[in-house]
Amino acid sequence: MVKIKTSVLINTPLEIVWNAFVNQNNMTLWMKNLEKVEVIKGSLGEIGAIAHLHYREKGRPYILEDKMLSYEPEKKIVSQVSGQGMKILLETCFEKQEGTTQVFITWNGSGESILVKIVLRIMKNKIKHHATKELEEFKELVEEHGEDFTSSMR
Repeated sequence: MVKIKTSVLINTPLEIVWNAFVNQNNMTLWMKNLEKVEVIKGSLGEIGAIAHLHYREKGRPYILEDKMLSYEPEKKIVSQVSGQGMKILLETCFEKQEGTTQVFITWNGSGESILVKIVLRIMKNKIKHHATKELEEFKELVEEHGEDFTSSMR
C-alpha cells in the first residue's frame, strides 16, 4: 500500500472552503485531467453514493469510480476510488482556524496486480507532487473566487 499525505492552509473561512470543495462544478477547474463528474447513484453527501470521474490524460480517456464512505459536513469526506487496476482510500479533512481553513488529504492506494503495486511504489513521489499541486490550485481558486469558481470566472 502506498500512503501519501498533503495539506494546505487556505486564507478563507471553513464554510466557504467546504462549499467550494463539495461543489462538483468546481472540480474540473482544479483537478488536473478531470473532464466531468457524473453521479450515477445517490446524491452529494449520501453514504453509498457513486460517481464516475471522467479523466483524459495525454489524449487517453479513462473513468474512475468514486464511492462515498463517510461524509461529515465541514469536517471530513472519505471515499473509495477504484479503476485502472487500483483502489484508493481518499480522506479529506477540514480544520477551522482563525479565519482560515487547513485542508488535509490522505491518499492510501493499492494495486490489484503486482505490476500496479510496483508502479504505485515507483510513482509515490509523483503522485504526492500531483496531489499537492491540485490542492494549491484549489487554494488559489477558493481565495480568489469563493464558493463557486464558475460563476465568478464568466
